[in-house]
Amino acid sequence: MDRIAPVRVGYAINHTGAFPMKHFALFFLAAPLALAACSDSSPEPSASATPSLAPMVSESEAMAPPVAPGASEAAPITAATFPEAMRGKWAMSQADCDPTTGADKGALAIGEKSVKFYESVADLTNAKVATPTEIRAVFDYEGEGMKWQREASYKLEDGGKTLVLNEYAEDAPEGPRRHSRCK
Repeated sequence: MDRIAPVRVGYAINHTGAFPMKHFALFFLAAPLALAACSDSSPEPSASATPSLAPMVSESEAMAPPVAPGASEAAPITAATFPEAMRGKWAMSQADCDPTTGADKGALAIGEKSVKFYESVADLTNAKVATPTEIRAVFDYEGEGMKWQREASYKLEDGGKTLVLNEYAEDAPEGPRRHSRCK
């Protein structure tokens, strides 16, 4: 059988414990070549020659605040008011239309920029949708010694005979809530 000679991995060291001169010289000759291989000798392209992958934006777009995730992309219509056809008193039942009975807890009165409920008021602040039959906006509410903010939508249906109210928040009343105009 053939014997395989053991292979030693390591540095060749002579009997004095030092590297032989020929290995030492090879190291210094190979070092500049290794460094040259690691460097990039190609010239840097000028900024005008390199195409940009960044989107082109106008100065006004660059200055715009960021839009939160999930938020509507449409810009708020801050000067919006309730459509004329929505203004007035609305009720969930006919009994809500008569304040003398004490059963008017489901009534609401819509003005130009606010809604009055039984024990609270909501002021329209930033509208996201404003059409002759619908408004969706952020409202500042105040009532019973508390203040809060909530997004809500008011929409006319049935040819303007029904007002549908939806409020959007975890603590909002379940909806939609349907109201009829008081006579």
